[in-house]
Amino acid sequence: MEMEIVQVAIQVAVETLRDLLIEEVRFLSGVSDQVEEVERDLKTIHCFLKDADVRPNRYNSAIVRNRVAELNDVAVRAEIVLEKYDVGITSKRRAAKISLKGKLQRYVCILSECLSVHQVRRETEAIRSRVAELANSLESMSKSIGEGSLSNTSANNEDLQRQRFAHEVEQHFVGMEKDIEHLVSLMKLDNDERSTTLARKIYHHKDVQTSFEARAWVCITQQFQPLLVLQQILKQILPEEKDSITNVTDHQELIVKLYHVQKQNKCFVTNSRLLLTTRNENIVSQQYVYKLDFLTQEQGWELLQKIAFPKVCSSQEPKTNLAQLKDIGEKIVQKSGRLSLAISVIGGILRHKKTWSEWENVGNNMDAYLKHGEGVGEDKRVAQVLDLSYNVLPYYLKPCFLYLGCFNEDEEIDTERLYWLWMAEGLIANEEKGRNETLRDVVQRYLSELALRCMVQVRGDDVSERKFSTGEEEGFIKVMQLSQGGAMPSSNNNNIRRLAIRGNSEVIEKYISSHDLKLKAPLRSLLIRPTDYPRIRIGCIINDFNKIKFLKTLILEFCEFEDGKLPSEVGKLIHLKYLSLLWSNVEELPLSVCYLPYLQTLDLRAWSITLPNAILNLKRLRHLFLGFLQVNGDVVLILDGLKELETIIGLDSRFVRTVDLPKLTNLQLLDITVRDYEALSVVVHQMMTRLRETHLSISNLDLHELGEDLVLGILRKMFMSHSLITLKINGRIGFNFPCYQPEMCPNVVTLVLYFSKIEGDVIQVLGKFPMLKSLWLGTFAFIGTEMNCHANAFPQLKYLSLDGLPNLKKWKVEKGAMPNLSFLEIRWCTKLEMIPDGLRFINTLQELRSAYMPKKFSDRLLVVNGEAGQDYHKVRHIPSITLIDSQ
Repeated sequence: MEMEIVQVAIQVAVETLRDLLIEEVRFLSGVSDQVEEVERDLKTIHCFLKDADVRPNRYNSAIVRNRVAELNDVAVRAEIVLEKYDVGITSKRRAAKISLKGKLQRYVCILSECLSVHQVRRETEAIRSRVAELANSLESMSKSIGEGSLSNTSANNEDLQRQRFAHEVEQHFVGMEKDIEHLVSLMKLDNDERSTTLARKIYHHKDVQTSFEARAWVCITQQFQPLLVLQQILKQILPEEKDSITNVTDHQELIVKLYHVQKQNKCFVTNSRLLLTTRNENIVSQQYVYKLDFLTQEQGWELLQKIAFPKVCSSQEPKTNLAQLKDIGEKIVQKSGRLSLAISVIGGILRHKKTWSEWENVGNNMDAYLKHGEGVGEDKRVAQVLDLSYNVLPYYLKPCFLYLGCFNEDEEIDTERLYWLWMAEGLIANEEKGRNETLRDVVQRYLSELALRCMVQVRGDDVSERKFSTGEEEGFIKVMQLSQGGAMPSSNNNNIRRLAIRGNSEVIEKYISSHDLKLKAPLRSLLIRPTDYPRIRIGCIINDFNKIKFLKTLILEFCEFEDGKLPSEVGKLIHLKYLSLLWSNVEELPLSVCYLPYLQTLDLRAWSITLPNAILNLKRLRHLFLGFLQVNGDVVLILDGLKELETIIGLDSRFVRTVDLPKLTNLQLLDITVRDYEALSVVVHQMMTRLRETHLSISNLDLHELGEDLVLGILRKMFMSHSLITLKINGRIGFNFPCYQPEMCPNVVTLVLYFSKIEGDVIQVLGKFPMLKSLWLGTFAFIGTEMNCHANAFPQLKYLSLDGLPNLKKWKVEKGAMPNLSFLEIRWCTKLEMIPDGLRFINTLQELRSAYMPKKFSDRLLVVNGEAGQDYHKVRHIPSITLIDSQ
């Protein structure tokens, strides 16, 4: 996969060249033309790699692999030589503006700049010459590849690995009984309904065999050969004509023959029924896709037993040993993601291991076993399958997928965070934007495509990686997973460009203090994310910024800095695009950070941090995250001038000049707490109509004092906005909510009300919000005595909390209401008489918590001495019920 890795290097290099050309090369007299030639040649090489990537024999030639290695070296050299200029000249120029005085000092600076320009010119000439040679070489090689002169053996082998044959039988098959039953029923239908997937089990099912006069099994690969496929189908449908069919080489003749056969016979293929298995949902319309779920925990354990202990499961051996290994076996199933392939591979390894310690060792090293296996044959199937899935990814998705390796396995990743990181790493090229697309749209498209190819799972706003990334193996990213008591991994890999360090805080701190990060290849990304608490004392890693001066991404999360100060030397990292200090103890942002020329994302969600208004100098800043904010010197933070800002999260109207917000013309996402009417008016009347997302918190603002007409007018305007996603109101409204209108709150997902003192039945309105998933009615949010959830109310609601509603006496829930509710909390509703009867119809409800409720309320939910309380039948289907401190 060397070609994929160099594609990433070329893509990132081209993006870097673009940035530097725009920002700096205009000052580089006599060099800019050569730099532009380098950029053109790199783009030529990039185009070759894009074209070669879709060819079946792209990995075979030793010459290609050698050229790819040379390209990688040249791409790195091209990037570094420009950064040398940028680091040297730009920093000197900025320093001159800040501190140099007098003509002599200015002349010294100019002389130094000329020497640097001369060095850059000389290095650029050498690089341009080498890149041109490689570009010419690859252009001629491209013609050879196009003519098929290179070996095709590997491609054929790859196709064979992908194929599954009809005669193969699954020795150990667990679960999917309902899937089989459903798909077989669809195969037998006489109308136009269709179905896909699950294949061999369906193909050999007795009902399918009796329902069709003829069946055909054909494997379709990326190297689709229509003539061969048609012949294979006809030979299976008309076995008596095999020889004559082989001699037919005219497509049209075969198609006509197939058409007539299907008119005469009911066939399990093409016009009658076509059953496909695929990991790529893009190949068919979504209405015809039947998706298989993961195995349940019980099914996974059953499969593991069958493979690891075939004799025991066939009653030829006692099951004593199995009982002893059940706990560790179930943990292994969970770690396998309940994926049947992964469980099968691990089961094959465990077949030769019979003790607890041996099983525990396998469980602790799942990644290694699943990547490399422990022998031959089936033990390596996971790596093969993942390689095949990865190899067929389009070139633009490969670096994005490899980057997921820096996150923990099965970790849920916020899609917005992924967008900022991909951008900082140069993995999203401007050239990939379609008409009217933003770069964020490109990210969403990439994620959707990875999900359709089953490489990731997208859940709402989060993405979860379900595969084992090959990024570390291919040199794209080095992940160091540190554990207490384990051996310290070596960091001597001089080719490391991206380094992620994860694990226990104490071990990470020990590792960082004893290892040198000065690598031969310049480190571009450093991610330190502990998996526990307390924070890591991290100052030692950035005492010498020369070790990491080429960083683009620096993530120091949950870290401890001496005296709460981030060293001002961080301003020397002038290539930084992404800086995160999430939940670190930084108390004040150094002034030097405000002069980082390329910074795009700044995450300051620390415990408490003071900002200088010099933040206005971050002209490229796109995403700003604030926690407990204070402003240094000035009364409020000035945002006017940050024209590139797309995202602001954690803003507080106490510390910001809100009249600046409408001037931020690129702003798409705003998360703000407003505490006065003027700020609320700016957000509601000037911002919400043009934003993509609004997360609004109204805090300690007594809306009741503004008068009913003004309040209802603001609420109506707010509720009709398509951008409103989250709304929190902590303050008195005192009136009824506005009556529901069509299109009200079309995208509101989270709603929180505290001390609102709403008089009417607010549930009647809120229940009609189509996308509402989380609802908190907190202290005195509602002061009425009765709430009614009608059928079809709250169609998407998953989380409901009723907390501190002292007047609530009756709560009715009709059948059909809240069909997706999974969590219900009832606290301090001291007059509520009983749980609603309609809860017994909500099969999705997983957890019920009741706290500080009257004893008679709780007693109705209990089983005492074998006797069920009056309301027990309403809640007995809920797996988790917690009753706390009944009064």
